[in-house]
Amino acid sequence: MLSFIQYQVYLFLLRIIMKSKNIFRTVDKAQTEKLISRRIALLTIGQAGLFSLLGARLAYLQLFKHDEYSSLSDENRTTHRLIAPPRGNIIDLSGKILATNTENYQALVVLEETGNIYEALIAFNSILPEKQINIKKILELAKKSPKFKPIKLIDNLTWDEFSKLNANAHKLQGIFPSVDYKRYYPTREASAHLVGYVSSLSENESYSNPFAKLTNAKSGKIGIEKLKDTDLRGIIGNKRLEINAFGREIRELNRIESTKGQDIHLTIDRDLQEFCYKQFDGISGSITVTNIHTGAYLALASAPAFDPNKFYDGISNKDWNFLTKNRYKPLINKAISNHYPPGSTIKPLVALAALEQGFDPNKRINCDGSYEIKDTSTKKGTKSFHCWKEKGHGPMNMKEAIQKSCDVYFYTVAREIGINKIAEVCKRFGLGEKVFDNFVEELSGTVPNKEWKKKNIGYNWMIGETLVAGIGQGYFLATPAQLALATAQLVNGGKKITPKIIYENNISKENNISPTLAKFEHLEFIKECLYASTNEQGGTSYRSRLTGNFQFAGKTGTSQVRRISEKEREEGIIKNEDLEWGKRDHGIFIGYGPVNKPKFSISVLVEHGGSGSGAAAPIAKNVMDFIFKNKINIDQA
Repeated sequence: MLSFIQYQVYLFLLRIIMKSKNIFRTVDKAQTEKLISRRIALLTIGQAGLFSLLGARLAYLQLFKHDEYSSLSDENRTTHRLIAPPRGNIIDLSGKILATNTENYQALVVLEETGNIYEALIAFNSILPEKQINIKKILELAKKSPKFKPIKLIDNLTWDEFSKLNANAHKLQGIFPSVDYKRYYPTREASAHLVGYVSSLSENESYSNPFAKLTNAKSGKIGIEKLKDTDLRGIIGNKRLEINAFGREIRELNRIESTKGQDIHLTIDRDLQEFCYKQFDGISGSITVTNIHTGAYLALASAPAFDPNKFYDGISNKDWNFLTKNRYKPLINKAISNHYPPGSTIKPLVALAALEQGFDPNKRINCDGSYEIKDTSTKKGTKSFHCWKEKGHGPMNMKEAIQKSCDVYFYTVAREIGINKIAEVCKRFGLGEKVFDNFVEELSGTVPNKEWKKKNIGYNWMIGETLVAGIGQGYFLATPAQLALATAQLVNGGKKITPKIIYENNISKENNISPTLAKFEHLEFIKECLYASTNEQGGTSYRSRLTGNFQFAGKTGTSQVRRISEKEREEGIIKNEDLEWGKRDHGIFIGYGPVNKPKFSISVLVEHGGSGSGAAAPIAKNVMDFIFKNKINIDQA
């Protein structure tokens, strides 16, 4: 046991130890409180600084950036819609419509305005179950399209279907009804090649055409629609709309109207154009009618044709296959996009060339059915060139040779004056070059001469080639539009005219300051020959003459498309009607009227029609009769 003294010492030491702990505890507490107070002060200062910065930023945004962020805020609740302009009309000489626009009700989807496009499309199909758009196809298209660009879901909606979509717009997030314009061609096939058609942009156009941003952008592909595409398409407009969270339109905020395309007036007469087209019922060819004083083309018909309305939304495979496999080639404009040997319709120009060379028109040349030249490549040492009349015409002067279309006469004349003179006169009157400006589908034809053959074929010109050129065969090629132009300038006093298909306000009734292409007396003689060919017995188009107050005159032509061998001539030439269609001759006619006061020229081509007198001249008679009875006073052109 501890002693009393030891116990007292122990208590003393214990008190000292306890007092020391209390001192340390007091010191620690004071230091801790002091540290906490310092941290609170720092935190308070930090908070004050942070709130000061936030306040300054808020003030900056409110005072200095208000307009910018207000605009951004508006964008979150607004959207823009482009307004497609109505395409300009294409109008005939008297104001009748050849191409115009009709309203097209459609539905579009904008990806950036729809939350779930799949659900939106499902909803669309439930509202218009009879339409049932191809959802898979639309989704594939959506992957390739910009989110801001509207995608066309369907068009050609009825008014009831369009109204139903508008009534259910709140269920169709990002899908909205729209009114567009659709191209319409009231004359359908009758003016198809000339007027042309519009269709969707090609891949190249999608980069260069400013209308590519439109949902349903179209461009002209052929004819006037392509030639005047820039003028016809107009200027795009724009409207800004307020929309709700579902993309439904609330109100229109502002609008910049689109500008309608320019109307294009043609020199074509719609009634005459349609009448000309109707002449080709089940046959293939073209009819061209011009005003011989102004150069205005009043008809430029080609048959068969196609319905341009079918191309707007994309032609079906069935229709396309029919057009491309049809032996009559309905896609080709036979007035300017196909060229043919002009046959005997070139004889008036050859006769004019001979007159200019001093050839005596009264000189008689005997036709016994053939013309021979030396040819050492044959067994008999000669080569024969035959007249269409097997037994021959007998002695012929120039007027009789044109009237009865004697080939032997023109073989003789052609050999005497030479190919270069024939080519020079033909070019002077418009053959060998395009009639119109900028029709990409137009061909220029061929007027051959010695230089042309050497350059293009690589061989020297042969005398036999001059003979066949004298009757419009061989290398010679011309379009029906060229033949109508050449005829116009032959019978208008030799005045050079500028061909026109676009009507201009400054078109004068006659161009008296035009250069004269040939001597007046020569041209008057050629007109006498044409008159005899149609209106005097024995002429090749005599059976197609018109009697009465108004007459017309002209020249037939039979354009041979196959070579007739000597063996076939010996055994008997196969008649055209016994040949397959593609081997039959083309029938051609050129003419003018009225005879007493010429105003119109005409060319008629019947593909593989057999002959000019049997196929083309009767059609020319019908057309000229229609003009004399209904269109004789077309003075505006």
